[in-house]
Amino acid sequence: MRREFLPILTAGIIGMPAAAQVRVVNYNIADLAGDHAALTDVFAEASSDDSHGFATPVTIYLFQEVDEIDIGTIGKLLGPAYTMGTFTDQNDSSWGGAQAMYYRADQVIEHTASHADIYTYASRHADRWRLDLLGYENQSIWVYSMHLKASTGSSNQETRRAGAENVRDNIMTLPEGSHVIVAGDMNFYSPSEPGYIWFTNPGDGQVIDPFGSGSWSGSSNALKHTQSPLATSAGGLIGGGLDDRFDFQFLSATMLDGDGLSAIDGTLRSLGNDGQHYNDAINAGNNTYFPFDTPRSNALADDLIVASDHLPLIADYQVPAVLSWDATGVPARLIIGSAASASISVSNDADVVVVEGADTLDVLMEAAGDMSGSASHSIPALSAPVVESFDLDTSVSGLWSGTLTLTASSDGTQPAPEVVELEGAVLDHANPSFSPSEDLDWAIIEYAYGAGEGVQTCTVPLFNYGFNTYQSLLDVDAIGTPDPPITFAGISTNQVGSIPGVLSFDIDTDAVLPGLYESSIPLDSSDEDLPGEAGHVSMLVVRIEITTAATCLGDIAGSKAGGDGVVDIHDLLLIIAEWGEAGGPADIAPDGGDGTVDIHDLLALIGAWGACP
Repeated sequence: MRREFLPILTAGIIGMPAAAQVRVVNYNIADLAGDHAALTDVFAEASSDDSHGFATPVTIYLFQEVDEIDIGTIGKLLGPAYTMGTFTDQNDSSWGGAQAMYYRADQVIEHTASHADIYTYASRHADRWRLDLLGYENQSIWVYSMHLKASTGSSNQETRRAGAENVRDNIMTLPEGSHVIVAGDMNFYSPSEPGYIWFTNPGDGQVIDPFGSGSWSGSSNALKHTQSPLATSAGGLIGGGLDDRFDFQFLSATMLDGDGLSAIDGTLRSLGNDGQHYNDAINAGNNTYFPFDTPRSNALADDLIVASDHLPLIADYQVPAVLSWDATGVPARLIIGSAASASISVSNDADVVVVEGADTLDVLMEAAGDMSGSASHSIPALSAPVVESFDLDTSVSGLWSGTLTLTASSDGTQPAPEVVELEGAVLDHANPSFSPSEDLDWAIIEYAYGAGEGVQTCTVPLFNYGFNTYQSLLDVDAIGTPDPPITFAGISTNQVGSIPGVLSFDIDTDAVLPGLYESSIPLDSSDEDLPGEAGHVSMLVVRIEITTAATCLGDIAGSKAGGDGVVDIHDLLLIIAEWGEAGGPADIAPDGGDGTVDIHDLLALIGAWGACP
């Protein structure tokens, strides 16, 4: 039985689908006092927002000013794609509202045991959630949502600072290297506020403002403002125009290093804020938030002024690289001594919509065993696979095996390192032979037939001498044309392994005279169509003798050769038919014939009855 050799593995990637790039929105929804239809439109635009070059669904929503009675309504407005995270209300609904988190369960999953409430004073609590990226191991985002005490004055500032201190103390309890987003309505009026400084000062638990620590006041910083899109208070929503930056997404240093899970530079923005509406309603005149699409911008602005008295703060984050490999370029069978290599392709298969949506895959490829070589590559997401070849040792026939180790230096790359075990077969050359017991490349095959016996077929077996698991199959490539009257009738198979191929040759004994007929027939064969294959030439001599048919006294009726070798009823009938005639084949009397077919000839026939001796 022939054994098939295939690489142990042909392709590799993690089992679960990789998480798409992450979009995070924090939004003070003002106790859901705004227009719900407008709020639904705002949610839709948060996912379709391509103002910064691309759109991707919001992964995580962090809401402030949430009344417990409204959580069901929020879920309906978001739609079935979103799952509510752990919700707690320690009487927060009566003091500025609670925190709520919703997420896409096809991208992340909440680790519910990690939820925590953190007191931020003024009868308010911040909430902490841990969200694990699907398709990755040990890749989590810790998100905090809070609504710190409002209003100016040193007393309120100190309350905000004390709340910030408690949150930072909690951040310090997280595992080293955690990826942290601290978001919400902070009510900070300037970067000199104690609470802002408490968050951003260097040291354990520090979080960083992606916009920097400079001033955010005045028209030159209008793009950073989030409160309020209304010029005049209405329907329970506070007015005043866009002139305050109360909403923040602070990030840990690990979210700003560009390595693995990290913020995409330049994507933090206030949804719908075109920077042209300082201290004014966001829909005053034309809005240009979406470049080259003023009608769309105006429609969003009209929704924002009635949805809430804050703008959503939105930012995009890259996910770690996803290491994928394919070994379909690894030969399962090759010929001894061939200059062969194994081709492995590697790609970054992170599920993203733009190159920036995932970290670059920095991978080192190192071969060992019967494979040799190393290479390193940097592969962006969405780019074509990189193909690298590694030399194979083919000096000895038998099973070859090698190990390819793929090590990624990019933070959080999944799955890495990968160790790929590969194997195949190094084959000895095929060996054509006309004998099963010896290596016979040249042979004379002799057959003999009587004349008049019709078309006769002689067969010649062709062996792959010494064939075993680690020897190439023998490909029969060409068979020479025999000299007439010998003709080639075919071969049972053109690829010979453990079972010989059978060559057949014909001769028509009715169409030739007795004698010796011989033809030298070259046979071209080779190894399988594999790297390192070699060709072979064998010579077969087919020699066929045609003999005269045996005859005797009385064998008078039969073949064209004068008889059929048997004295029988056919010969008797001929005597009867020629009875009394002069001469002819039936005149067989022992005296050499007396000129007449008579009783003497009949008695001679009876005496010779049966097969000729």
